[in-house]
Amino acid sequence: METFSCSGINYLYTCWFMNCFVDSKTSDDDEIQKPCVIIPSDGFIRERLLESGLVLDLTVGISLFTMYSKCGSLEESFSLFQEIPVKDNACWASMISGDNEYGYLKEAIRLFGEMLSDGTSPDETTSLSDASSLGAQVHAYITKIGLCTEPSVGCSLLTMYSKFGSIEDCCKAFNQINGPNLITWTSLIASFAQHGKGTEALQMFNLMKQKGIKPDKVTFVGVLSACSHGGLAEEAYMHLNSMVENYGMEPENRHYACMVDALGRSGRLTEAESFINNMPIKADTLVWGTLLAACRLHEDVELGKLAAKKAIELEPSDAGAYVSLSNILAQVGEWEEVEETRKLMKGKGVEKEPGWSSL
Repeated sequence: METFSCSGINYLYTCWFMNCFVDSKTSDDDEIQKPCVIIPSDGFIRERLLESGLVLDLTVGISLFTMYSKCGSLEESFSLFQEIPVKDNACWASMISGDNEYGYLKEAIRLFGEMLSDGTSPDETTSLSDASSLGAQVHAYITKIGLCTEPSVGCSLLTMYSKFGSIEDCCKAFNQINGPNLITWTSLIASFAQHGKGTEALQMFNLMKQKGIKPDKVTFVGVLSACSHGGLAEEAYMHLNSMVENYGMEPENRHYACMVDALGRSGRLTEAESFINNMPIKADTLVWGTLLAACRLHEDVELGKLAAKKAIELEPSDAGAYVSLSNILAQVGEWEEVEETRKLMKGKGVEKEPGWSSL
């Protein structure tokens, strides 16, 4: 009968845990999907490991609580995390990352504080990309130990301050980075764009190109978004054409949606409709939904009805189109059609999700 050493068993358990799930993937609209998972019920594996003492092995322990974390079982994951007597950077990073990924920001930052109190110095893997009131303290500590110059850490700080709404601090974090890469430049451009500073975003884009850094499709989403939020429709046309002519990139629906948004915010709704009809690819719900939002802003009922119809045809279960159409009709006092829209929504079993915030 073949036998295994303790280290061999540890290795087998680690491999098994890491193959119990398929990494979660993000869709086009960046929604997190839980991974496909196979987990034994009733905590059988955990109980066996606790009995054998193998869960105390750092590699096995991290693999096990990471498996639960990736499947959204954060209580189970944290319970296992507490069982590990001596935790290293990878251990802390895995637990913090799990809380952060599923929106438990306060818990993530609390763990970061515990990590420091435990005497563990963070490295690039343990920085946070989301924020809370302790963000400035995290930044101060990271600056003290010199990690703020690392592009990955600096980018996380930049994104944190962007979510706070502090563009000035975004720039400070960016300026601390040694040799900003494409990701950090793109994050800065997106931060300016999200806060309505289109001109500044385009200035950063031009500076990035001067530094010899070639933009990618994600960068152009930020650039086009900056144009739309800044009411710079002509500049948006120029950058959209530049994607094809200067960089050989084929724009996607998310790029075209930014262009439609730029036209819509400028009140050029007929032009926006014509632009959609002449797109080289089929417009998706994002594009038609963007036009619908513009119709609501400018109270264009007829075009709004058309945009809503197109969006609903493409995605009948999406509540957004029904709600936006209902709101347009309500704005102009067409209450009978409002009621019909709501009945249609109810008849198809579509429900509006309640609003929520991560802060």
